[in-house]
Order: sequence, then C-alpha cells, then structure tokens
Amino acid sequence: MELRQYLDIVRRRAWSIVYAVVVVGLAAGIVSNLQTPQYESAARVLLRPDDPAERLNPDGGQRALRDPSRYVQSQRSIIESEEVIAEAVRSMGGGRAADIASQVSVRDGHKSDVLKIVGRDEDPARSRDVANAVALAYIENRRRSAVVGLERAVAEIEGELGPLQASIAELDAKIASAAGPGAAGGAPDPPSPPDGAATPPLPAFPQSLTPGGQTTSSEALKAVRYAAAVQYESRFRRLQELRIDISLKRGEAELISRARLPSSPVTPQPVRDTAAGAVVGLLLGVAVVVLREQLDDRLRSLPAVEQATGLPVLAQLPYDDETAARPGEFVAVTRPKAPLIEAVRALRTSVEYLSIDAPVRVVVVTSAAPGEGKSFVSANLAAVFADAGYRTLLLSADLRRPGISRLFDVPARSPGLTNVVVPVAAHTGAAANGARERINSEREPSWLGHTSFGPVAEVVRTPMRNLLFLPSGPVPPNPAELLASRRMTEVLNELRQKADVVVVDTPPLLPVTDAAVLAAKADGVVLVTAIGETRRSAAQRAKAILDGTQARLLGVVVNKVPRSSALYGYDGYYHDAEPKDRRRRRRRGKAVGGEGAGPSDERVGVPAHRRRRR
Repeated sequence: MELRQYLDIVRRRAWSIVYAVVVVGLAAGIVSNLQTPQYESAARVLLRPDDPAERLNPDGGQRALRDPSRYVQSQRSIIESEEVIAEAVRSMGGGRAADIASQVSVRDGHKSDVLKIVGRDEDPARSRDVANAVALAYIENRRRSAVVGLERAVAEIEGELGPLQASIAELDAKIASAAGPGAAGGAPDPPSPPDGAATPPLPAFPQSLTPGGQTTSSEALKAVRYAAAVQYESRFRRLQELRIDISLKRGEAELISRARLPSSPVTPQPVRDTAAGAVVGLLLGVAVVVLREQLDDRLRSLPAVEQATGLPVLAQLPYDDETAARPGEFVAVTRPKAPLIEAVRALRTSVEYLSIDAPVRVVVVTSAAPGEGKSFVSANLAAVFADAGYRTLLLSADLRRPGISRLFDVPARSPGLTNVVVPVAAHTGAAANGARERINSEREPSWLGHTSFGPVAEVVRTPMRNLLFLPSGPVPPNPAELLASRRMTEVLNELRQKADVVVVDTPPLLPVTDAAVLAAKADGVVLVTAIGETRRSAAQRAKAILDGTQARLLGVVVNKVPRSSALYGYDGYYHDAEPKDRRRRRRRGKAVGGEGAGPSDERVGVPAHRRRRR
C-alpha cells in the first residue's frame, strides 16, 4: 500500500483511532493511580581503573582501558554479586539478601566512569539506606581485591628475609672464628628480623666459600656477608613500602556522593503514564484499523474497484445525504442540478462515447449484490438520456423484488413487462379488469406507436418528456425462464427499433441469474459498485458471470463515493454555483420552484405521501 492509501485509511477510521487513544490513555491513568508509590535514591561511585597509585602492575590499568565498556559491565556484575549484597546486608544489620538484590539496580552513563547505584523501595528512607550500603560494600570489595595482591607480595618478601637473616648470622659466626679470640673489631651484629618474623634455622655454609673443605679467609667471608646484608636491606625496604601501600590503598572505586532521602516518588506518575498510554493507544489504533482494512475485502477506493473488476470506471456518483434520507425520491426530477445528477450525466457521456463504434441501444444495469444502487442508477440514467433529447424507455426487469416502481408511484402488481411477454396474463377479478380499463383509456405515446406485442397501455408516462417507464408487472412463478424466452428477445429487439435508448433495471447478479440472461441479449452492461459496501470477491464473481455470458461490458459505476474523498473532486464546484441561502432552504425542504430549483411537488411522479409530508 502507498502512503496515500494509509492516510486515507486513517482519515476514514479517525474516530476508531481517537476511541483507542482515549480508552488506552484513561486505562493507563487509572492503573497508575492504583499503584503503590515507589521511591528511588542513588549513590554515585567513580571508577578509577587507570589510577597509577592503585596499580601494582603498571600495565594492568592499560589492559583495563582497552575495552572501557567491558570493564564497566564487569563492575556492574560485581556490584550485583552475592558477595557485595551479603556485605551490604551485614552493614544494614540484617535482612534478606534476595530482597536487597531486588531493590538495587545499577545505571551507568554512556561516556562516563560514574556508576549510579539506585535503591528502590516503598519507604524513602530504606531506598536511601540500601543504595548507600551497597555502594560502600562495593568500594570495600574493590579495596580488598586490590590489597590482596599487595599482601601476597608482602608474604613473599617476608619469606625471603628469614633465610637471608639466617645466612648473615652464620657468616658472622664464621668471620668471628676465623679472626680468632680477641680479634679487632669482632664480627658485626646480625640484622634484626622484621617485626613479627620468626628466625629460620641457619642454612649450610656455601661450598663456594670453603674450597677443598678448608676454612676461608676473613676477608672473603666479610665480602660475602656484605653482599647478603645489602640484599637483606633492599628486601626489607620494599617490605616497608608495601605495608605503607596497604594502609593507603583505596581500590578502583571511590564514593563521590551518598544517596539522599527522596522527596517524591518516581512511580506512579499519572500524567506521564496517561500520556504514554495515549501514545500506545494511538499506535494500537492505527495498527488495528490498518489490519482491519487489510482483512476487510470491501472496495474502498477507485484503484481497488478497477483492480477487482478489470473494467474502466464510467462515473463516480457521490454519496448524497438527502437521497439516503428519502430513498423514494426521483432526484433527476426533483433536483436536476444536484451534484449527484451531474455525475449521472457524466455516465451518460461515457455511454455515448462507447456507442460511436458499436451502437448501444439496450443498456442493462446490474450489480453484484442488493443495496448497491443499481435501480437508482437505472432510473436517473434514463432520465438524463431523455433530458438530452433521446427517446428513452426505462424497463423494470426485476421480476422478483421490483423496487424501481416506487420512484413513479406505480403499484407493485400493476400491468407491465410480464403482461407484454406473456399475452395471457393472470389478471382476474373486478379490480384487475377495472385497472386494465383505466389504463387502456390513456392516450398511447406518440413516438412508441403500435408494437407487435399489442397496445402499449401498460407503459406509464413519466414527468419528463421523451421518457417512458414500463414496470415489471405481476411477479411470475419462473422469472429466469420468462426472461430467457424467445418472446423476451423479440420484445427487446422491437423496443430497440422503437426507442433510442432502452435502460433495463435487473436483479443483482449473485443471488439469481436473471441479470446474466438479459446481459446476453443487451448491447452493453453497466456494473454498479458501492464504495464501502461491495466486496472484492463479490465484484470479481460478478465480472466472471458476465464474462461467461459473452456480454459487452461497458464499465463500472462507482456509487456512494464520499464527498470528502479525493475520488470525488467536483462536488464543491457545483455547490458553490448555488447561493448558500437557497441551498440551505432547499436542504430544509422549503425551496419550491424558482430558478435552479426542481419542479413543484404537484408534478406527476412525486408520490402523494411525500407531497403531504413536505
């Protein structure tokens, strides 16, 4: 579907979309008001993976910075870990770890090293305490993680100092024995062990210092002892530095702001929730109407009609409120300048152009299903042909439910087509004989003259010059067989010779076969569809039926086109040509006669019951 078609769907279904917006928005607002208020408080923690003072290995921070997003995600996982949550529970004095975990969430900025540890609870004070407890537990966890490496290095150095101290003590003893009693200077005092360190047993004297098992000289022993003392001093100095680092270690995270007591709840927010619900309702409404349009196979646009039938559009008849309110009105007589009749004149012009190569004298007007306006199109098409000077005969061939007779105030069982096709008609009784005598006393039309099927007393004159109407007559028991008979063919052939145009109103195509029978006998067929009523499958089936009869399909008439639709564009032109005050009076039923008005109600063809009402 094109964008224009989507916009047309939204325009036609605007009230459904508005209804969805109102319902969903109000529902969201009501649900929001029924929710328990929830408070949030956030503590902010700064991540410091690249702090040189916090790195034991200088390259460690660079490795952490190679993928900052991965580092942040790992820190979020640590905050939500069981170890940190358990530490927070201990700092708060007890509680369930699962409850604390469900109340904590971690949020981070996309380009920031600051993490927000958010606590959420019905109690504002508890939301603050949970956020602070988890933030402090996380910082302590990071500090302990950083100290572990330093403590491991301290233990290694302490393990090296013990053997060094023992070696120095042994060397001092050997130096003293080599120098002899009373040697000047004596042996230096062995270094004191580090605080808390136990003195290990003395190791064996190095064989390199005792070649051949002989006691080394005092000078050589002193040199060895000096090297061991220097090594001991270096290790001891590093040990003191590590102990100072441990006391100053802060870890890779720092608390930059504590959580504060929230003053207002974050949920519910009725205004925001109502607006969000309205937006959801709008999207839902649009989706539903578009889906419904896709599932509904009714024809709603001119391209859809052309695609379904494969026929050209002869005319587009606008939807008329006054005609819908008065279905028995003969619009071509009562309102000849209405936009609806102008559209029927366009249909007449289309039929005239189609008659240039192959004359169209007998036109069958039908539809796929009842209620699509075929009788209305038949009557008014015949009227505009007569208004243009054509000798026109309107033939009612709907022998089952004749509805066109009400436009001419003709009784349903008055003589008509069935009396012509079947010479011996079933008219018995005094009432029928009286009606025949009354009709026979009427003057026979001049241009129709005598026919081979008898006098034309059954033909009823209409209010318009050049227009005659032949009603359907009494309902026969076999309408399809009667219309398919040779006698019906002879009647149509003779009427084709007598009249310039014969417009035949027929039943719908899908319920019965009457229209298909007459379509094969006519010079052309007009298929009537109604916007928003005719289904695609019905139009396609009707087209297939007509194709099977090998009838000449002139085209399709699109009826009941909305005036606001882009399909119908000249409605405003004709309305603007009529003064607004006169148009207003006419719509109220008060405009009688005058320029631009229809004929008075006293003219023939306007039913008596409608004259009394007006």
